[in-house]
This record gives sequence, structure tokens and C-alpha cells, in this order.
Amino acid sequence: MNKKIVTIALLVGLSLCFIGCIEESSEKNRETTQKLLGGKSDQSNYELSQKYFEEGDYKEALNYDLKQLEVDLKHYKEQSAEISLDYNNIGLDYDELKEYHKALEYYSKAMKIDEVVLDRNSTERATTYYNVASSYDALEDNANALTYYFKALEIDRAISGEFHEDVLSTYLDIAKIYNKTEKYSSALTYYKKALEVQTKVFGADDEETLATAKIVEELEKKNK
Repeated sequence: MNKKIVTIALLVGLSLCFIGCIEESSEKNRETTQKLLGGKSDQSNYELSQKYFEEGDYKEALNYDLKQLEVDLKHYKEQSAEISLDYNNIGLDYDELKEYHKALEYYSKAMKIDEVVLDRNSTERATTYYNVASSYDALEDNANALTYYFKALEIDRAISGEFHEDVLSTYLDIAKIYNKTEKYSSALTYYKKALEVQTKVFGADDEETLATAKIVEELEKKNK
């Protein structure tokens, strides 16, 4: 699943409406809330972060994503899809820097916003769940990794159907966790699901399909 690309798609599709809000206290006659700026925020920091991310310079990508967050918080409410995207991108940067706990901190912020502003079945939520699962997977927190892989899988299947590359990717990740934790029966179940998708999408003679078929054969021997 492409982690970074989903940000571009959502940014293009969002309808941007903004309000300025100043609340005056009747007792102190002063502002009590931040005034949000009108208009679209400057996306130059985001564009630079994309550039550095694609080049593999994740420290610089993080630097510019943090700057973009600072800019966006002047334009948008924190409980908005735009800020959720910033948090998710920062999480991705930390993920690539192998700072998984920091990544999870920002993914958590994104998920809390997504629960409010996005539909239950949305590609963006599935992507964030997958990112969270990957971080837990890297930390070898298998229980949490499986929890979020299954959350991502449920949404991806609802949106894209069974025979989709995102579904395939998650099947394989789930199968790998079950395999390394020696839950061979469950591993076999999900490798078989993955094999069915690979055969349908890529063909029986595809190199990766053949590799999965070999794993299925080996697991079937263990489960006898």
C-alpha cells in the first residue's frame, strides 16, 4: 500500500471552507479563541517534504512536514482533515527514520481526528490503520499489529473488493505475523487468501505467486 500518495489525492478532493472566529469575553472584552486565517494555506512546505521523502531524505521531509503543520494550524481547526493529513505525514517520516514510537504518537493524533471528520469506510482511514500496523509490526508488537491490519483489511475489502493489491498486501502481512509466531494454521489460511488474489491479479506463473504457492505447500506439510 502506498503510504504517501493518499495525501495528494485527498488534498485535491477536499472542499476548503474557512471561517474567522473571534469570541469576546463579556467580562474582559478580549479574544478567547484563535482567529483562523481565511483562504488556502501555503503548501510549499508540503511540496518540499514530498520531494525529500521521495528522495529518501526523511529528516528533511520531517522538517518540512512539521513546518507545514505549523502553517496549517493557523488556517484550519485542529479537528480537520487537513491537520489529520499533516499528522499522518509526520508519522510516515518518523516511520522511515525507524522512530516507531514517535510515528505512533502522530498516527494516534490522526486517527482521533479521522474518527470525527471521515466516513467509517474511507481509503484514508484504511491507509492510516495500515501505517499504524506496520509500526507495531516493526516493534514486534504482534497483537496490536494484527488489530490494525484487520481494521485496514476490513475497510479495503469494503471499498475495493477481494481482488485488490491493498487487500493482498495486508493478507501477506497478517500471514507473516502468524507464521513467525508459529500459528501455522492461521498463517496457512491467510497465505491461501493471498495466493488466490495473486493468481487472479498477476497470474499463476508470476514470480511472487509462485513464491507464495511454495510457502502454502510448506505450511500444508506442517499442518498435517
